Amino acid sequence: MYQFSKKLKKIIFFLMTLGFFLIFFDKIPVLNRINFNQKKYFFLKNVSHKKDEKKNQPWLGLYIAIFYFTTISLGSLLFLGIQYVSKSGWSIIIHPLIEELASFIPYGCFFILIFFLLNFMGIIHIFHWMDINQFYSTSLKYDKVISSKKAFLNIPFFLIRSLIYIIGWNFFYFKLKKISHILNFTSSLKDYKKLNFFSIMFIIFFSITSIFMGWDWIMSLNPHWFSTLFSWYILSSYMVTGIGSITILSIYLKKIGCLPLFNENHLHDLSKYLFSSSLLWTYFWFSQFLLYWYGNIPEEVIHFLKREELYGNIHFWMIILNFLVPFFCLMSSKNKINTKIVLIVSSLLLVGHYIDIYNLIAPEIILNKHLYPQFGLHEIGSLLLIGNIFIYILFFNINRKNLNFIGNPFFQESKKYKYPYM
Repeated sequence: MYQFSKKLKKIIFFLMTLGFFLIFFDKIPVLNRINFNQKKYFFLKNVSHKKDEKKNQPWLGLYIAIFYFTTISLGSLLFLGIQYVSKSGWSIIIHPLIEELASFIPYGCFFILIFFLLNFMGIIHIFHWMDINQFYSTSLKYDKVISSKKAFLNIPFFLIRSLIYIIGWNFFYFKLKKISHILNFTSSLKDYKKLNFFSIMFIIFFSITSIFMGWDWIMSLNPHWFSTLFSWYILSSYMVTGIGSITILSIYLKKIGCLPLFNENHLHDLSKYLFSSSLLWTYFWFSQFLLYWYGNIPEEVIHFLKREELYGNIHFWMIILNFLVPFFCLMSSKNKINTKIVLIVSSLLLVGHYIDIYNLIAPEIILNKHLYPQFGLHEIGSLLLIGNIFIYILFFNINRKNLNFIGNPFFQESKKYKYPYM
């Protein structure tokens, strides 16, 4: 049984406080009077003292962090659903961990909904199409492209769609968790079939809503750009981060003695999923880039040109962390069961896919006419604050969790599982 120690709680709360301070440091009266030299404090180059330049800070960093950790939980829940639907026996012993990694979904979705409402009220300006003046031809802000998409990009319909995603995901999260809890006590085949049925329904629902979510929550940040592959690209990204987080948590709990049944056979299978999901992400990345390069349509290639202008070749450097590292490090079966290698690769993938999410969102947010966001203390603070909220919720729930699903009919198979070709 895992014990959430007071020492770890203190560390988490300290990092939360530090993150909160870094997010709002430029709003503290004493610090607000300091004239930061940008050459000396290069990491503060997105800080400005002009009111119109700060309207999206620190909200941008917070939105990216919340979206990132929410999608980790969504990726974990999707992976759990896939295990139930495929009736995989090997993974039963890590199902309790996957359930708790998904426990941030209600909180993350709530935070995102608050962001949408703040944007609607004009307090923040991340989704600039929500300015209704852009829909009217008589307005100075009139935008023909945005106006032509009014049937889809309008605030009531946008909020209704978002509520459908959020309510649906939370319903399936709590439903799967409740049924698995009941199954653990009843060992009933009827409950197991019910778990399988709701997993199928969740995957069907998620496969549809995740497409619209990608369009709404990221691609609509720039209504002038579109991609038919985008939502699948996003889906593959949080599949990687979800599996990577499951792997890191399993290794950690095994090391401190709270997951004794987890062994190198289970690690090998997790590593295979990590390897294959990284290849899937790379496939979508390359497909999108190749189609845009070959078509050379101005409305599409601006996506890459803008990012190259702002951040250099970061779009290509991501390939090192998100493809080359897992490809060469996890190709060998020996490496797949090497705890240190798998842990390092999983951690690098989490970093690489944060960079990917940042690269997708940040360039679409204009701080003012001449200023685009750069990674700085707002983003670091957001990662510390939201990341430690995520970790606290995770360990708080694991602290109360029975880490053995003995009622599952495949538990003994998972307990004795041995990969045949190792």
